[in-house]
Amino acid sequence: MDPKPTVINGNVMVPFRQLFTALGLSIDWAKTDEKTQTVTGKKGDTVIQIQVSASNWTASLNGEEIKLTQSPFIDPETSTLYVNLRFISESVGAAVSWDNIHKIASIDTVKDK
Repeated sequence: MDPKPTVINGNVMVPFRQLFTALGLSIDWAKTDEKTQTVTGKKGDTVIQIQVSASNWTASLNGEEIKLTQSPFIDPETSTLYVNLRFISESVGAAVSWDNIHKIASIDTVKDK
């Protein structure tokens, strides 16, 4: 991926557009007001909404509020939105595994919805 993923507090954070596209999610980026932005990903019956804010540790999955283990953020150097790889992947039925020796996250989409 470019820009490269990063690990924050044990969470693999990846550029949202590349991840959403790779997992087959359509993307809707809507500015809801001057301070709050929301990105929505849709795939089949699955709808993921993430409000971009360093202080927002929740997301919406099919209308249900989900507590995140790391808040999404925008990298000020690249203006790239980073999201939690595991939350997004598992929300669409994919499995995520972590190889701690090589520091590689893998996504298995065989279970893909």
